[in-house]
Amino acid sequence: MRIFYTTSDFVYKGNPSAGIPFLCDDDMEFVPVVNDYLLWISLENANTASPATWKSHAEALYDYFSWLGANNLAWDDQPVKGPHGEEISNIASYRNWSADLIDPETGEARIEPSTIRKRISQIMSFYRWAERRKRIAALPWEESFRVVMIPESHPSMYRHTRAGRVVAKDNIRPKVPKKSIPLLRLDQCSALMKACGTETLQLMTKLMLQSGLRNEECRTFPRKYVFDPSAQDRSKRIPIELSPRDMALKGSKPRRIYVSWQLMKELFDYLNFGEGAQRAKMYRQAFGTKAPLVFLNQDGESWSEKGLNNAYRRLWAPDDGRPPILSFRVTPHMLRHTFATLELYAESWNKNMGAALAWVRDRLGHTSIKATTVYVHCLDLMGEADLNMYQREIDALLVGDRSGKA
Repeated sequence: MRIFYTTSDFVYKGNPSAGIPFLCDDDMEFVPVVNDYLLWISLENANTASPATWKSHAEALYDYFSWLGANNLAWDDQPVKGPHGEEISNIASYRNWSADLIDPETGEARIEPSTIRKRISQIMSFYRWAERRKRIAALPWEESFRVVMIPESHPSMYRHTRAGRVVAKDNIRPKVPKKSIPLLRLDQCSALMKACGTETLQLMTKLMLQSGLRNEECRTFPRKYVFDPSAQDRSKRIPIELSPRDMALKGSKPRRIYVSWQLMKELFDYLNFGEGAQRAKMYRQAFGTKAPLVFLNQDGESWSEKGLNNAYRRLWAPDDGRPPILSFRVTPHMLRHTFATLELYAESWNKNMGAALAWVRDRLGHTSIKATTVYVHCLDLMGEADLNMYQREIDALLVGDRSGKA
């Protein structure tokens, strides 16, 4: 089984359509039903308009169909559910197989329950589409339905006429135990900054810690957003309007972030006199044009999708036999969590919690404030005294001298 992605040469009904995934089997033949579905989520369904979403669905279906092929199973088999026997559905068997995979080195599960649940949800989406298209007679799992009444913010005398929302409950997706949000402690932030082996990685770390940017947003941060802040007030944060026309933004949703004067100056110097200027020169020599991005890798090229994760992983889990530099795990999303917690704490001092949550929601680019409320629990866990010290010290850490190696 292989996944391929279309280039801009692929034209569908007159429109160039790059980045659309397609699956081929081991004989390099198209898998028609999967490819019809992937074309639907890519070009027709407005709720899945992000190439990252297409890729995620394609990878889930690739894994599922590879498992089906390895076990000589058909995707459209219906499990027997009758008086003379019961059969486990293919999707349930795939779920159980995924949960049973063990890493022989650590003895731990190879796939997180949250990842399994996400993959199963995406596979279920494929089956629901297939049922609507009459490709299958019924869904291969059981569902129950219940009515959920939606509370009104301003109840009226006619509230008894309001219809509830019907919610489907399935028996396929595994429950995911709640985990505490992974944050970096102050000493870990300090150790990470010192461990960054390049000026590029250190500045990317600072930018994510100070603005809450996602991995892909940091990797595609535009050069045009950086300027010489010498004429600006050093005591005020600098607003930056992020646009999906300029960079990768989840859901193509524009938003505003803020950076300190010091960080903007470091970014400006990096692009004009530091390691960034050297890498930009390599980009121009290779591609004959000015680099549109702030951050390029050591070869003067755009960072790959997993490049930043791998750069951090080499610090705490090197694969070349060398001892790790860091004694703790670090991912780009942990920096985002750390920013969100500190920003919520700082804003809650000046506003009520509702207004502070709305502020952080907008900085993070969350669609719903519900996704932001998880950071309230982080405030409770850390405590006011620790957070107050943490806020001051991490601000000082980010303003401190650069220690990365050029």
